[in-house]
Amino acid sequence: MQVDKILIIDLGGTDNGEIARELRRYLVYSEVHPHDMTAAELAEIEDVRGVIINGGPNREVDGVLIEPSADILALDVPFLHTGYDGYPDLPVNLQERAKLLNEFVFDTCKARPNWTIENFLEWKTAEIREEVGDRKVLLALSGGVDSTVLAALLGKAIGDRLTMIHVNTGLMRKNESEHIREVFDAHFPGQLIYVDASDRFL
Repeated sequence: MQVDKILIIDLGGTDNGEIARELRRYLVYSEVHPHDMTAAELAEIEDVRGVIINGGPNREVDGVLIEPSADILALDVPFLHTGYDGYPDLPVNLQERAKLLNEFVFDTCKARPNWTIENFLEWKTAEIREEVGDRKVLLALSGGVDSTVLAALLGKAIGDRLTMIHVNTGLMRKNESEHIREVFDAHFPGQLIYVDASDRFL
């Protein structure tokens, strides 16, 4: 599945995560990579529409100013350079900053705003299917947000090849393990192994 991407190469910037989050708010996927990323590594990432090289106060490492690799700069993709070697920082003014990023992402890079929850689910389930292949998966299920979301993604991707184990330690909130059991038995019939080990922990 195609999801347009803007990569941010960290050249000592302190706002890389902030830039990535801002681009995602525009529904364009973005991720941060280290300054020594190679062109070969970048080429392995599909659908890269542009690269932001973001300098900043942490650019000096062991007394040496870090630079983007020459093979990265030679790539035939649009670049936005900020905060190093004479390039200005991103504007502090939010409207000016948004205008600059929008023009780069949508006008220069021609990226499409296709980072949606539907595309995310399709992308992640495809990744899981490729990684798992025809094997089975055993998931330790706490019932928290992380394991529950992972269970939902795995269930969508590989169906009944998913088996989950939930251990009732007796240390959770009252009746919480029983509730987890009911919910997952309803949505994943026969795929949850429920272990009552409360006697061992209490």
